[in-house]
Amino acid sequence: MAIAVRDQMPDSSPPSSGPASLPLPRRRRRSVWKRNRTYLFGLSPVAVLLALFFIGPAAWAVWSSFTNRALLGPSARHPEFIGIDNYTRLFSDPDFGTVLFNSLVFVVGSAMIGQFLLGLVMALLLDFAEGRGYRLVPLVYGAVLLAWVNPAVIAGFVWTAMLDSSAGILNQGLGLVGVDPVQWLGVQPMLAVIVVNVWRGTAFTMLIFIGALRTVPAQIYEAARVDGAGPFRRFWDHTLPTLRQTAVLVLLSVTISTFGTFLVIQTLTNGGPGNQTEIIALFAYRTAFEDYKIGYGSTISVVMLTINIVFATVYLRISRQRTPQGED
Repeated sequence: MAIAVRDQMPDSSPPSSGPASLPLPRRRRRSVWKRNRTYLFGLSPVAVLLALFFIGPAAWAVWSSFTNRALLGPSARHPEFIGIDNYTRLFSDPDFGTVLFNSLVFVVGSAMIGQFLLGLVMALLLDFAEGRGYRLVPLVYGAVLLAWVNPAVIAGFVWTAMLDSSAGILNQGLGLVGVDPVQWLGVQPMLAVIVVNVWRGTAFTMLIFIGALRTVPAQIYEAARVDGAGPFRRFWDHTLPTLRQTAVLVLLSVTISTFGTFLVIQTLTNGGPGNQTEIIALFAYRTAFEDYKIGYGSTISVVMLTINIVFATVYLRISRQRTPQGED
């Protein structure tokens, strides 16, 4: 009886200070920290570099966009806060609409149609050729990668020489068949810079897609062949769904990188003739470092950053969508 009464009496001993006495959410957080602290320590150098070279400059650009900061003159030493005057000036600038339109044409033609689709087609062809044991596959790899590893400035000068109206290789080839020389950078300047940028950037998408194609199990294609599916049906039903996540990330990457391209265009046309090839990245560079208007150039950069964030949000939403259940 004494033992039963003792068991029913409340415990008057002081609460333990160990992990078991912590509230459940705190215990869970501590458990997550213990499990992942090795990975967090490993990622800390990356976080520091991102803060130093991306987050810090982005925050500085946002602040500068609200000032009249300049490279020369009194505003260089003592910039003043001017509120949203730079944004008001930018959105009322008639050239800004032209620059945005040029940027859209350049991104769609170079990133979405050129690098993305051409890289996917080349990856499929090279994967097929490797599977058949063709000997020229390494030569194709080398040619595509050679264009990718060339610096943008060198690529721009090489293509400037090729597209020259008098001594360019293309016009010399046209002269051999009796065709008059073409002013490539004067008649179709946007098409010329799109072709050059596609030539440079296709290797990246090709390599990513080749790596993704290697992850598709061969048994899937064998089962599809047994079921009587042809090459297009196998590609549509099996290859594309497997590549969906990779394709979204590749498209996001090439879109953002192409949106920020300006060295190739600066070398080829410097935004001309007129402003037919001036895109927003080149517009920001010329405003900040040629016109010495750092505050106004920062405003253009903040608009670029906002557009990139919109791109990333849209692409990531697409990548998270799931195929409806039961859909073939």
